[in-house]
Amino acid sequence: MAIQLIMKFEDGTSRSFDLHKDCTTIGSRRTCDLHVAIPSIAPLHCEIKINDGKASLLNRDPEADTFHNDVMVSLAEISNDDKVRIGPVEFTIKMNDDETVIRRL
Repeated sequence: MAIQLIMKFEDGTSRSFDLHKDCTTIGSRRTCDLHVAIPSIAPLHCEIKINDGKASLLNRDPEADTFHNDVMVSLAEISNDDKVRIGPVEFTIKMNDDETVIRRL
């Protein structure tokens, strides 16, 4: 399964992040797989795990809010075109069931 996180900016541009691991950590800590250098993001905010062909979002800091499709979650299964928001940053999930590279937007 290939997964990308697409972050769109107010000016209409976007940036994509390819997830290559079975567990991708996201947070403000430099050692996170996806480092988001914003003070309102927890050091280890959340992670995305891939297991048995399914992807899940897991909040890793009980003091930090993680949203899946505008609903605060501690754990949620994620699908193509879902929205994930941590602090002021929102990502759109792009998934492909095979191992081919997803085209960049």
